[in-house]
Amino acid sequence: MSSWHYQLMHHDSDGYYAMHEYFYLGDSDDTAWTSDPITVTGDSIEDVKWSLKTMLEDIEKHGVKDYESR
Repeated sequence: MSSWHYQLMHHDSDGYYAMHEYFYLGDSDDTAWTSDPITVTGDSIEDVKWSLKTMLEDIEKHGVKDYESR
């Protein structure tokens, strides 16, 4: 079963941090992430608040990973 979370990633070659969607693929240790950083959008103010809150919680839970282009 695959799952995902928000992941703060450090783009070392460009010197910035950005939020990505990070995926665990199946039952293995394989992972993938969005090649471009994501944006915060929503159909309502509550949608945007939920996204921002979840992003902050995921930073606390998963920390920062180095971005490596695949």
